[in-house]
Amino acid sequence: MRWASTSTLLLVACGGASVASVPPSLPPLEVEIGPLSSEAEDLDGDGLDDREARLLASEVVQSRRAREHGQLPPLERRGEAAENAWPTVTIRNATDHGLVVWFAGPCARTSALAPRAETIVELCEGTYDLAAELAAPDFVPFVGNGDVVENGFAYEIVFYVLRAPEATRRARRRR
Repeated sequence: MRWASTSTLLLVACGGASVASVPPSLPPLEVEIGPLSSEAEDLDGDGLDDREARLLASEVVQSRRAREHGQLPPLERRGEAAENAWPTVTIRNATDHGLVVWFAGPCARTSALAPRAETIVELCEGTYDLAAELAAPDFVPFVGNGDVVENGFAYEIVFYVLRAPEATRRARRRR
């Protein structure tokens, strides 16, 4: 497939960054939000048990990994350990677009955030692969591998986007 032109996008999360060249018009975001409970029962009436939720989250992350994507940096640990506490991840969407984040691991989770929103996701201890996708046509998904979360710790991931101005991109190409 050939694209007439591309834009350079930089998605930054937790102090790391990824750059990706993306086509100017991609198909609309395919949001696959599944109810993902931490118990082996259907807590929210969606029909998925814990095993099915883990499988769905893993499939979503793998499908994002199979496409053109950027690399997410690891989750950033915040503060000291709290005794007898589940691991939590604060997700901050500092973009002007909706955001969906998938956690594939022992307690699969999916979180959809409105622009400029924040949420806290409670997980169980273990290793997670993540995928994140903005609800905008000119962004590729981002994937992170092997994030370890430990009981008692809080983690954070902040999403924001930087665009190189068109004039700057052209000037750099001429050199």
